[in-house]
Amino acid sequence: ANVPKPASSASSSGAQSGSGLVHEPSALQGASSPASSSAAPASTQPVSGKVLNAYSGDELVYSSTLGDWRTHNGVDYACAQDAQVCAPAAGNVTAVDTDSRWGSVVCIEDSAAPVRVCGTAGPTVQTGDEVSVGQILGRAGSIPNECAEETHIHLEVLQGEQYLDPAKLLN
Repeated sequence: ANVPKPASSASSSGAQSGSGLVHEPSALQGASSPASSSAAPASTQPVSGKVLNAYSGDELVYSSTLGDWRTHNGVDYACAQDAQVCAPAAGNVTAVDTDSRWGSVVCIEDSAAPVRVCGTAGPTVQTGDEVSVGQILGRAGSIPNECAEETHIHLEVLQGEQYLDPAKLLN
């Protein structure tokens, strides 16, 4: 009942509601670049684009596609349609599925926590495959749950029943 309306001004600094601070998704966040090192990275972004929507934790953000306020349990990385999608972490592919909300999803179990790479069309890996960081998983497709956004890959980290911020786990 206390869900705020989307801000009509250019400001996206947030508004107070009965349930806490609320932010609209920000396209103003810059692209993050992988740490430079001579050793292979422990993790990387699945695509090289800027962050469209960050992990929101318990804060509500407005969903343009669904027209409501909700938490955002992953990080959205912008990319071109059909761009190569890479494994953000090394590990075992535990599932390659199609989900009506998230499109084609590749799940990887790594040493830190399981990751879900959503919107990976034409997967080039299968359940049981071992993947290395940066290995091609497929190409960028669509994400029905977030189709009002520009083309992107949605990355989630789910440990047990708790979502973690993928950006904190990536180099």
